[in-house]
Amino acid sequence: MSEAPTLAAKLLLLEHDPRHYQTLWDLAQSLGLVALPRSATDALPTLAQHKDLGGVMLAEDLPCESGDALSLARAIHRQRPELPIFLRRTGDAPLADDLKLSLAHAWTGLDTLREALNKSLFSLRYPPELVNGVVELTSGAIRSMFPNAQVDNEPPYVVHDRIIFGQVSTLIALESTWCRGYMMLQTEESALRQGMLQGFGYEGVGGDLNFRELNNLLGETTNLIWGAFKNRYIPPQAFATQQTQVPIVINHEQKYISFGSQDPQLCIRYQLSDPRRPGLPPLVIVQRLIFNLLWSPEKFTEFSAAPPEAGGTGELELF
Repeated sequence: MSEAPTLAAKLLLLEHDPRHYQTLWDLAQSLGLVALPRSATDALPTLAQHKDLGGVMLAEDLPCESGDALSLARAIHRQRPELPIFLRRTGDAPLADDLKLSLAHAWTGLDTLREALNKSLFSLRYPPELVNGVVELTSGAIRSMFPNAQVDNEPPYVVHDRIIFGQVSTLIALESTWCRGYMMLQTEESALRQGMLQGFGYEGVGGDLNFRELNNLLGETTNLIWGAFKNRYIPPQAFATQQTQVPIVINHEQKYISFGSQDPQLCIRYQLSDPRRPGLPPLVIVQRLIFNLLWSPEKFTEFSAAPPEAGGTGELELF
């Protein structure tokens, strides 16, 4: 993949054989994947800890304290059915029908695994200039809203998980000639309040904000990002003509949201820290871009290569 150096994906690596472990580790590195090695005992707790995985690599003969690796595959699928599972076969017995439906790919050779990983994890091509542009304009908007915080971002990656991070989320539509979908910001309410107590925001705006004011703070940040995205990437004279809609499903109890698409989402984590207090935990804001209704990266490439037209007024649309 040409975007491997730019985009990554986190994979849960459940492999006990030293030879295969090193081979899979090297393969992950070559594809820009971040492997999280775990034992069978730690597999399900790791799913609970990490809400932004791209998939699971599992050995069929992985030692398990109870049951076997195929039972573990079923348990992983029940807990996170959106995660593709890549099973290394060590036997030749036919797989049960329900297990076949739980697996994205069963493999014995690396060539087929490489192809399956690229197809499943990077099924949407995100042009590097778009990814870098989104990071740039988002970081600028966050710095505008939190002028006293140091803003850093982790390398962008793609996720298959649909689990919401934190308690406060915003959602805004993105629509252009080359895309239709949504952008989300997610954060933890307590961390956002603590960040305001530390003085991340403007002078006089402290941490005594109620939850509605904290919601508005993240909402205004989202609005700033949307305005910058609109000015840079959305032609003012034309919008997408395809008006297909799909239901958005939100399960608050499970902290789960689905946009009706199995395509991987672009995800970027931003860390806001206090340079005067380097020991304090950072405020984490997670950004997701979901192009579930229209995605034409070739049209984006044409648009970004065209001569710039007169810019907009810079005014932002309010909620």
